Amino acid sequence: MKSTRSSLLTVTGIAGILLLSACGGQSSPTADASSTSASASASSPASDSSEETEVSTPTTRVALSYDGGIMIVDGRTMEMVDTVEKDGFLRLSQAGDNRHFAVANGNSYSLLDMGHWGQAHGDHSHYYSAKPTLSDWSWDSEETSHVISDNGKTAFFSDGSGSFEVVDPLTLTGDDKKTAAKDSIETKTVTLPEPHHGFAIPLPDDQYMVAVGNEDQRTGAAIVDENGKTVTKNNQCPGVHGEAIVANNTFTVGCEDGVLIYKNGEFTKVQAEESYARLGNQAGSQDSPIVLADYKTDKGAELERPEQFSLVNTETDSIQKVQLPEGVSYTFRSIARGPEGEALLLTTDGKLRAYDEETGEELASVDLMDSWTESEVWQEPRPAIWVQDDTAYVTDPATKKLHAVSLANIANGSMEDFAQLELPETPNEINGVSARDGVAPEAEGDEHDHEGDDH
Repeated sequence: MKSTRSSLLTVTGIAGILLLSACGGQSSPTADASSTSASASASSPASDSSEETEVSTPTTRVALSYDGGIMIVDGRTMEMVDTVEKDGFLRLSQAGDNRHFAVANGNSYSLLDMGHWGQAHGDHSHYYSAKPTLSDWSWDSEETSHVISDNGKTAFFSDGSGSFEVVDPLTLTGDDKKTAAKDSIETKTVTLPEPHHGFAIPLPDDQYMVAVGNEDQRTGAAIVDENGKTVTKNNQCPGVHGEAIVANNTFTVGCEDGVLIYKNGEFTKVQAEESYARLGNQAGSQDSPIVLADYKTDKGAELERPEQFSLVNTETDSIQKVQLPEGVSYTFRSIARGPEGEALLLTTDGKLRAYDEETGEELASVDLMDSWTESEVWQEPRPAIWVQDDTAYVTDPATKKLHAVSLANIANGSMEDFAQLELPETPNEINGVSARDGVAPEAEGDEHDHEGDDH
């Protein structure tokens, strides 16, 4: 375990961060924090004991991958919690229980216990914290890919085999309140006809929405049963990549000429204006029928840096294209959704911008960092964003900083960068969990934080 004792952290606004009651409330920082600056030594890593401790306040924990491991930050106090060492280029996906992450290193999936959770108890909740731990076991996978949770299941996809493992996320924690032993977690393998870069979204009735394709091309999407048998499919989606889960049991899939929408048991193709328009990276919201997606139109580009994005309305089956200022772009790690469904883009001029999801009107922006350029190597760090309630957590790899931005006043044209943390390592991917109300997402309506990744 890598020590963080000697790291110097700079925190803005810690003194005024809101303390929450023991039985509920939001877990993110708030915009009422003081704007004064202070310096403090890094807090000591959690005790070597993995035993849980009951705490009075729920919090958000943020995970940040780096070259050599994962940093865990308390999102309420903006202090380092611990680091977990693991070699390889690591990818972080929520495992579906609001506590664990699937950590992919290209050939296996491990489980990272973030060490903070809630437990409902009658009319109130209890909250617990423990040392973050990485499972000492893993599931082998031929080319790790997308991990998606919905309808009480989580699907771990393997591109190299064209198969995926399905688990009940609530079984990832054992009776001792620690990550369950590998042999105690029941898995179901679903195999598709051919290997391909794909995904699997769990649907009701033991069905799954998957990409259709092979190693050479991807042509559409299908609904398959628990044995991988096709129930229905649509082959009008060349270059399938990226998906989103939105309101009203509706799903979208990105194509190179528009988007596929699946609702009420049927696929609908929505054609883009251009013959080539790739909507391969998407951010959905369970409370909104609108999907935020990128919009790339240069088929021959080795790396296109788009200066427009799209809003896909799954109720009207339409695509709205929104133009950014000239010379301003974004990447697959810099799109997210706000607390009221706003389209959030972390753009290459160093701003976080918020747009109305229905009109495409820019509502607010805040300067966070210097201008930056997307690397042509997709694995290399670039600014990234993860949102919990009304706080956006944003990384700046150039300065090794994590920013906390209040989204509470977007409607009034304002966003506030109210706390920053200097990190001991250069951050790459970001994700997080919250013990809000002490209820697992499945009990209060599934939460989805999955975005298609551009590779």
